[in-house]
Amino acid sequence: MATPVFAATTLKKGDKKPVVKKVQEAPVPKGATILVYHTVEPKTDKKEGVMQKHYHILPENFRAQMRYLKDNGYAVIPMKIYLDHINKGTEIPKKSVVLTFDDGWKNQYDYAYPILKEFGYTATFYIITGSTDGKTYMSWDNIRELDKAGMDIESHTVTHTNLAKADEKKIADELTRSKKTLEEKLGHSISMLAYPYYGNNPVVQKLVAEAGYTSARAGWTKLGNTKDTLFMLKSQEAVNSTNPFLSKADK
Repeated sequence: MATPVFAATTLKKGDKKPVVKKVQEAPVPKGATILVYHTVEPKTDKKEGVMQKHYHILPENFRAQMRYLKDNGYAVIPMKIYLDHINKGTEIPKKSVVLTFDDGWKNQYDYAYPILKEFGYTATFYIITGSTDGKTYMSWDNIRELDKAGMDIESHTVTHTNLAKADEKKIADELTRSKKTLEEKLGHSISMLAYPYYGNNPVVQKLVAEAGYTSARAGWTKLGNTKDTLFMLKSQEAVNSTNPFLSKADK
């Protein structure tokens, strides 16, 4: 299977719409590519740090990326289907992509969600359960709407704590409370986690499993997931740069 590497989608003066051009087909050793999104919103005048700029994707560029996947035969599959592939060996399309969104930003609901619906794509939204103000972050009504629309709603802890730097009591609390809150608000079980700051280690992974999760997504790693990586699922950042989808891939 090969995974897409894209050139810049930045608009130039006089351009009518962003254009995504394939640079190369980077071979991926196994399964699907998990893409990680954060901020999807128009350009603003607010000050952004280096990482905020790195994560900020313009809606027109997000739409262009989704259009590229659609036009070039990539299958966008739910995370649960990908996990079945890993656990049970079920077949998935050769060119498969899993879309994930971290933090539960309100801009994801305002700008990314309509585009996902436009293309008929599903995604996994990892929610910080302690941040649901309906302004900066999605409200519970927003989250429930995504859930009813077929999106996966999963845990990103309660307070976005770097679990690799926390003590075991704090880790257990973040994991169990976020899971319980999501299940109470949504009315069904949840089983997936994304690590804040991608922070994890063997102790954290053990506690994640003990808290009742069946997988946990990490990031910034080479691709290729197996049963051995279920609690540190490898993924790649989708960013608003010359390589918005992948900057690293196994050759």
